[in-house]
Amino acid sequence: MNTPEPLRATSVDDLTRNAVAAAQAGDHRARRVTIGPRSGIVTPNTTPDGDLDADDLAAQIWALANDAPSDNGAYTEGTFTSGGEAHFIPYIPPEAD
Repeated sequence: MNTPEPLRATSVDDLTRNAVAAAQAGDHRARRVTIGPRSGIVTPNTTPDGDLDADDLAAQIWALANDAPSDNGAYTEGTFTSGGEAHFIPYIPPEAD
């Protein structure tokens, strides 16, 4: 089994774009990500229709960067609670040039 290349970035937006791009290209493996001093593992998930849940992936990265992990491990459609506080972190695609 091969391990995907870790992703590193200095901003949440850049790391999110890179992680979503890898998943959209078909790489749905869990991978290590690093932003600033924080590192963790994120896993692309799919919607019930089988499409990439980019909001879920964006929420995982935001939670890692902000030390706000999900209370139950779920980030479905970008919605989760951390410390009892609700969060919604949508994926915002980069603007087309």
